[in-house]
Parts: sequence; C-alpha cells; structure tokens
Amino acid sequence: MFAAKCKADITLLSGISDEFTVMTVSPRPLPWRSLVGGVLALLFPPRCHACRIARPSHPDRQLCPHCLDRVMSYSGPYCRCCGRSLATGPGLAERLCGDCLRTPPPFDSARSPLCYGPPVSTLLHRLKFHGDTAAARVLAGLGSSEPLSCDLIIPVPLHRSRLQSRGLNQSLVLARRFFPAERDKIVVDLLVRQKKTIPQTGLDGNQRRRNLKGAFAVARPGAVLGRTVLVVDDVFTTGTTLAECSRTLKAAGAAQVHVWTVARVDEVSRSVRPDDVPTGKTAGERTE
Repeated sequence: MFAAKCKADITLLSGISDEFTVMTVSPRPLPWRSLVGGVLALLFPPRCHACRIARPSHPDRQLCPHCLDRVMSYSGPYCRCCGRSLATGPGLAERLCGDCLRTPPPFDSARSPLCYGPPVSTLLHRLKFHGDTAAARVLAGLGSSEPLSCDLIIPVPLHRSRLQSRGLNQSLVLARRFFPAERDKIVVDLLVRQKKTIPQTGLDGNQRRRNLKGAFAVARPGAVLGRTVLVVDDVFTTGTTLAECSRTLKAAGAAQVHVWTVARVDEVSRSVRPDDVPTGKTAGERTE
C-alpha cells in the first residue's frame, strides 16, 4: 500500500511539474513592453550614423536614404598595380597606369572598395577622431573585402604619442571589422612607427616622402621573411605612407606586399580629398 501511495504521489507531482513547465515556456506577452518600445522610438528615433538626421527604423539600415545614395564604390577598370582608376575603354582590365610603367611602386597591388567622399569620409572621421567604433561596423556593411591570400595582415601603425592621444588605431579597428575571418593573421606589434612625423597636409610629393623616410621599422624581421603581407589603412590619398610601409617590409625580407584601404580618393570622378572634409577640425587634425 505504501508503495502504491508513493507511486500515486510521484505521478501527481510529475503532472504538476509538466504543467508548470508548459506555463513557463509559453508566457503571455506583456503589452506594456511594446508600449514602452513605441514611446522610446518616438522620443529617441534612430538616426543616420553619418548625417545624424532621424531615419526610419530598420535593423539592417544604419544610414538614411540620402546618405546611402551618396556612397560610391571604387570600381574598375583600374591599374592592376597601384589600383588607380583608369578611363573606361577596351582592354583596360589588366593595364598598368603610366606612373607604374615608369616607376613601379614598392607594393605589389592596391585595392579599395569605396570612394572617399561623404558619407564614407564622415564615418572615417568619426572613427578616427571621435573613437566611434560603430562607424567601422557601418563601413564594413557598405564595402565588402575580397577574399585574400596572405600570411600576415598589418595595420598601418601610429606613433605611440598619437595612439595615446587618440585612444585607438583606426587601421586596426578597420582590419578587424573588414577581415573577421582572418583575425588570427592580424599582427599589431610587427611594424612599428619609430619616428613622430609632422602632418602631411599641405606637403607635396617630395616633402611627404622626406617626412616619412625612416618612419617605420620591422620589430622582428624574421617574422616577415618570405611572407606575403597585406597592409591595411583607412584612406589611400597619394599612397606615400603605404609605399613607405611596403618599402620597409620588403627591406626586411617580405616576398610580396599588398595594400588595402577602406576608401580611396578617386582621380577620375570628382571625390574630395581627406584635407577637404568639412568637419570643423584644423588641417593638422585631419591628417594621420
């Protein structure tokens, strides 16, 4: 009799447990949650990450329609070496530009998914000077990176004093955002900036090269020996910084050096230069 009573009690408890489980798994929706969400959306509407104007709420959209329409892809045809845009015409897919024919750059190729200009320039500025790392996420959604075949990914380094004042290296943030599947290849302490350079704004080509000469060094030359390296930066303007990085890496024994930037100043279409962004910063603050 005792065993039968215990069995009955267990059956009763099991039924109660099952009923309780069903009740907890399928709770009734609370109407006040949607009400609060609606009020918050009304008081604090989502804003475009570039122009900061209110935009329609959509989980996949971080920019307003106006800013989205202004995004320009940096598409070909372009020089297969330096990546410069070439005038349209037949047989240009694998052509070299005149500069690369006369004096090949120290890097083996250069690619950029986006043209430099609003809203891309605005997002890069917010990342670079305001520490807005969310801007890097928005940029990664605008321009995809092509599959790479490289051994190392090296963001262009900042001098330690500039890194301390800025709080982040925008090139490192962008490398992690655009190449998430290659994070194990990103190296931050291999190429170092040993010389504090003056701002590049206003300098001509020769002055820029003199300013950056000897600015970089490879901390462990054996780590790049015979390797294929990808150097990542935010903007390709004249290519002086990327050329000096490439020259330094090849002198240390790198087999190939390719460069990649989020955006590039388009020399064919009319796109603004980094120096022309209307941000309220001084010229020196708008440089690397």
